[in-house]
Amino acid sequence: MPKLCKFTSPADGKPVYVNPEQVAVVYQFKGEPPDTIIAFRKDFLLGVRESVDEVVATLERASSDKAG
Repeated sequence: MPKLCKFTSPADGKPVYVNPEQVAVVYQFKGEPPDTIIAFRKDFLLGVRESVDEVVATLERASSDKAG
């Protein structure tokens, strides 16, 4: 089973879990405040409270832990 990464829902502050192997792209949607979006394939988007840098670092760490 893949290692899941824990992030925070911006709407209610509850945890959301992401499989790093299924992430296609991470980006920041400009708004006030800006939203960090994790995209899976082409039709599923998930907003999280963490910054883009935090999300990318967490996903990279999980991927490198699996490889090593």
